Amino acid sequence: MKKSLGIVIFMLTAICLLASPVAVNRTTLVGEVNYSYQIVADNEIYEVGDNARGDDLVLNYSAQKVKIVGQLRESDKLKIITVESFEVVEE
Repeated sequence: MKKSLGIVIFMLTAICLLASPVAVNRTTLVGEVNYSYQIVADNEIYEVGDNARGDDLVLNYSAQKVKIVGQLRESDKLKIITVESFEVVEE
């Protein structure tokens, strides 16, 4: 009984530790969509990652101000955001 309880506690701890880095990369941006698959927010350029929501964002909301929630990663001086959700922000 004690051994199985210890295993369950160990597994839950491991899951919590592995899930934490994913949450750290999640971010919210408010910026303008441009036609080059980019978001310009706070004088920074973010490349839009290749997924269905990102395609929808760029193809249908270019030149509009949007609030984006997504996963951010940096690669060779590029900031890439994989869009999870977005909404148009009224100016």
